[in-house]
Amino acid sequence: MENIERHYRELKKDIKSAVYDGTKEIMFADLSGTLTTMIALAPMLFVGGYPQTVFAPLVGTLLLALIASYLISIVVVPLLSLHILAIKNRVILKLEEWFHYIISFINNYIQAFFANIVKVIIGSRIIGLLSMVILLLLFISSVKLVMPTVGQELMPPMDTGAVNIKITTAPNLPIEKSEEIMKKVNQIIINEEKSLRISGSIGSEAGVLSIGSGSGIDHISIVATYVDRYKRDRDIWQIAKALRDKISKIENIKSFEVSPYGSTAMSSIKANVDALLSSSNIETLQIAGERVKSALLQTKGVVSVLTSWDMDKRVYNLEIYETKALEYGLRRADIIQQLKSAIRGMPIATFPRENSIDYTVRVWLPKNQIDNFETILNMLIDTPKGKVPLNKFAKLSSSFEPTLITREGLEYTLEVYGNREKSAISHIMADFEKHLEKVELPRDVELEQIGDIKQFKASASRMVGAIIVAVILILLTLIVMFGNIKISLMILFSIPLTIIGASWTMLAINYHVSMPAMMGFMLLSGIIVNNAILLIHFAIEKIREGISKKEAMLEAIKIRTRPVLMTAFAVSVGMLPVAQGSAIGLERLAPLGAVAIGGLIVGTIMTLVFIPVWFIWFVKEESLKHID
Repeated sequence: MENIERHYRELKKDIKSAVYDGTKEIMFADLSGTLTTMIALAPMLFVGGYPQTVFAPLVGTLLLALIASYLISIVVVPLLSLHILAIKNRVILKLEEWFHYIISFINNYIQAFFANIVKVIIGSRIIGLLSMVILLLLFISSVKLVMPTVGQELMPPMDTGAVNIKITTAPNLPIEKSEEIMKKVNQIIINEEKSLRISGSIGSEAGVLSIGSGSGIDHISIVATYVDRYKRDRDIWQIAKALRDKISKIENIKSFEVSPYGSTAMSSIKANVDALLSSSNIETLQIAGERVKSALLQTKGVVSVLTSWDMDKRVYNLEIYETKALEYGLRRADIIQQLKSAIRGMPIATFPRENSIDYTVRVWLPKNQIDNFETILNMLIDTPKGKVPLNKFAKLSSSFEPTLITREGLEYTLEVYGNREKSAISHIMADFEKHLEKVELPRDVELEQIGDIKQFKASASRMVGAIIVAVILILLTLIVMFGNIKISLMILFSIPLTIIGASWTMLAINYHVSMPAMMGFMLLSGIIVNNAILLIHFAIEKIREGISKKEAMLEAIKIRTRPVLMTAFAVSVGMLPVAQGSAIGLERLAPLGAVAIGGLIVGTIMTLVFIPVWFIWFVKEESLKHID
């Protein structure tokens, strides 16, 4: 549209010629730009793993949109231009003349600014060398200093409006006490902010087989959902902090965690930081767990540090003297059956229930007769020789065992884990590793990091592989399109220019390198190449007309600066709501928008300077006259 308007208004062509010539002139650049952008995104459809699961639907939509936009740009826009540009309404023409005057003034100033910079750089070897050194220093500092400072994470934190509360009560606490704790916590949740719903459970449902999620009555799980973030004064991390402070004051709670619901990118990840310890010896495993937990407690940015189990569950062991029991005509099974009937009760009747399991009536002794050692040991056991106290042939002892036993393969496992708020997981892990260096683990204990960092490394390697494939495919496409390796490489070198703007933008607004940020860079690499194509293609056309490469490129800056800047700022404005994370749930994609905006604006400015400079320095005019 911009090119057609230029032919019509500035070159004073008739409307049909302006539409035809304007469309024809940018047809090659339009096709090349569309292809390179599509190629930059396409590898995400086949990258596999977590990145493909998350981004494949987005990439598929973008590819379809790119195809549609290309067809619209070469078919619909020219046809509409025939009618829209031909409108002769006086008011509209007057407004256009006024706007054109202002925009032309600004545009001429910007064009002259970039053209003068290019002239200065190519006019002096010292300035040219200095500019390249500055560019190289900017790139190196962005990669080696800014990016590590920014930090890394799998996915950005998101205010889901819900908190996940997991409580472990004091061992051997009656279920009635657990119910009291749950009621107190529910009241705290209600008082904190306006809530929509609260759901909770104590332990696991009796009789239900579970794999990896079973728990006893000493475990309480609560999920509280509040109104969305626009209807409350505090974010979910502030609410979680307030809940932690108040829940910590409730009695009979051994440990607990309060984390935003969905704090980890994948439901299979227990916590952001998760150290898995494994050993064949459960006792040394507990010792190692305490040491690792101490290191995690000292780590900055971690909240709610817990272990998956503790060795503090008291169990009572019945030791039967079988020789003495046989003197009374009793076997072990007989004694156990009578104790079970007394302590756990026994069914005495059933009531039928249609199409279901019958109701069972169970009778057991009062609690005051079975809640201490002495009472149980004095319990009378039926024998062939009459009733005999249990303590005549048995004794009771107590010991501690794990609250939960977990295994992986043939090894016992213990997880030491904690959640983060908004700190970069790479910074947290670096601090954690520093504290772990001071921890001496038993020889038979192995440690593996299985939290966010493990998934991030796996996903990042896939994303980097996709970016490398995309860059190679873009290069091959450019070689086919231009028939010149030197020019293709020159266009490709516009991609690293975007890293400078992207990294400093993330640093400025406190975003971290994440999967969406990498996705933003892939999208950006396709868009920024378009700018270089526009400049170089126009310069080549002018060289074929007999103009020198210097004058051709300066003319390209003059003519192509406006559409290049229009593209950059239009995309940036469109990405602004994404970068702000303004919609509910859009925080997950905010780094994508930030990378696109910062990288595109800075990359575009540098493209308008360094692509012309490289073109004038390295390209030979004779080699371009044969490009078709």
